[in-house]
Amino acid sequence: HVDLYKLLPTPGNASAFENFGKNIFSVTRQLRYSNDELQRSLDMVIFINGLPVLTFELKNSLTKQTVADAVTQYQSDRNPKELLFQLGRCVAHMAVDDAEVRFCTHLTGKTSWFLPFNQGDHGGAGNAPNPAGHRTAYLWEQVWQRDSWLEILGRYLVTRRDSKKKVTGFIFPRYHQLDATRKLQAAVLAEGAGHKYLI
Repeated sequence: HVDLYKLLPTPGNASAFENFGKNIFSVTRQLRYSNDELQRSLDMVIFINGLPVLTFELKNSLTKQTVADAVTQYQSDRNPKELLFQLGRCVAHMAVDDAEVRFCTHLTGKTSWFLPFNQGDHGGAGNAPNPAGHRTAYLWEQVWQRDSWLEILGRYLVTRRDSKKKVTGFIFPRYHQLDATRKLQAAVLAEGAGHKYLI
């Protein structure tokens, strides 16, 4: 048996906390994933302990490309039969530009289904203007910070398996789900349970 990832520890478990701290979080730009003559590459890949867990296609307004172009690139130019894109290899594939973020947990070619991973804009879709930078800066400033990302893997990601324990899919949280549960948890820890929140 080999542990490839140490889970987020429960409070008070010093040994588990020490092991969790040994997880290695790394990012590689322009990762070549194919051995074909085109030597195809991805814009960025996040790794945990050397295992690829999240891929990115990055676009921006300076090149007149949008998140829709990144989605099309995944659907048309990224062969789901390549090892990196096969189900169970990575938990999600993200299309990002300077205004929006979308993700897909299972690449299937042109039928790949991408969901938004946006904060919302005053009750609407997308992301609000950011006076300090890109509308999507929350992605690298908050969500993909080491502890945040490891918490997503350890507490939010759900792996679907069949009766033979083969991976059949992933449930990856959308931004508003992640944000809401973190705010509720912080409020309960600060104020105690059962005081203000009625469902």
